[in-house]
Amino acid sequence: MTASSYDGFPDWAIDSQSPLFHLEQGVQRARTQQRRRNQVSLARITDAKRGLSSAPTHAEVVAALTFGFWSNLTVGERTPTLWNPMLHRAFPKGTGRAKVHDLVARVVRFRNRLAHNEPVFSTRTGLEDRLVEVQELFELIDPDAYACVAAHSTLNASIDSCPISGLTTATGLH
Repeated sequence: MTASSYDGFPDWAIDSQSPLFHLEQGVQRARTQQRRRNQVSLARITDAKRGLSSAPTHAEVVAALTFGFWSNLTVGERTPTLWNPMLHRAFPKGTGRAKVHDLVARVVRFRNRLAHNEPVFSTRTGLEDRLVEVQELFELIDPDAYACVAAHSTLNASIDSCPISGLTTATGLH
């Protein structure tokens, strides 16, 4: 699966008629939840287009989408409409939706801490644990890119050189 299309949904980020975010399945309650998720996704696509050219490319819109958009694709309500028929193929065989969603949610929380200049070097935040989650998600998304970055990264050496013992590990909190 490529970043530019889902099976049968090419250019979904710029095609206002794309049925990708109109998929529903199951009993009425499930369909209602899926419809709500679809509306959120469509609103986030609209938001991503703001500030782009009057005719943005698919790639430009995809690049402008927030982490929240991507984490919304892995919620439980999306299992029958997105995960089972399509998204699971973007990950190594046997990777469960719940695992991906949990990792994405954790990485989003960590990213938000960083973006809001909140402390990440403390015994409460467990910097090393958060970085392991980022690495695990990265490896699931693209093992080859992860291997290349990991081979050249100096991050672990930098963390190992922290002069305050225990500052980068959590004391039981996640």
